[in-house]
Amino acid sequence: MTLMMFYKRLREVDVPEMMASIIAQTPGKPWDYYRDMTRQLWDEARHAMMGEVGFAQLGIDWAKNVMVNFTWSLALNTQLKPIERHAVLYFIEQGLMPRNGKRFEWEVAQASGNPLSSLFQDYDWADEVLHARIGRDWYLKEFKNSADAVRYGDECWSRVLMGWKRWCDQGLTQHRNWWPAVYQQACQHWGVAPDPEILKFDTTYETVRADLKTVSGSA
Repeated sequence: MTLMMFYKRLREVDVPEMMASIIAQTPGKPWDYYRDMTRQLWDEARHAMMGEVGFAQLGIDWAKNVMVNFTWSLALNTQLKPIERHAVLYFIEQGLMPRNGKRFEWEVAQASGNPLSSLFQDYDWADEVLHARIGRDWYLKEFKNSADAVRYGDECWSRVLMGWKRWCDQGLTQHRNWWPAVYQQACQHWGVAPDPEILKFDTTYETVRADLKTVSGSA
């Protein structure tokens, strides 16, 4: 779980790639909007660096062995309007606050015995509380209630078509299962034998979203 959380942090580099376009393509807002959104963009980039440091601490060459791509931000930036991208961002943020969200990640980090992971998840949880407030200040006010705001974000995300086959042909993604090599490197660092069942893990976002809902398409 610690390795997967380091990957989740590293994978957040896709978020500032998408947020930058929201900020750049949303004119006429008060200065506070651009300040708050830029703060969140920086936080997301910092979270990705946490993942880098976590892997480095375990002696894992993440740049070589961990697969990171930009297909999520590519899809949202090219298929959705800025307000629709913000809607997806808000929808995701609302899913981070329940019992199985950031609190669960922090508890897993605490139980892992890895002090760096605990520190990172402490900061990450605090950041997400701030991001939820930013979403309420600058997105939620566009809707009658929070239920409509969340529903709209879900609808926008569901409209995104993920062209995995085409992106593979273009060299934008490989869908190579990087997990076994990374897990084996971590086990070597820990001085333990890899668990055969854990080595079998092979799940991608080709046909499901990050929240495990089926994607619109994977042509």
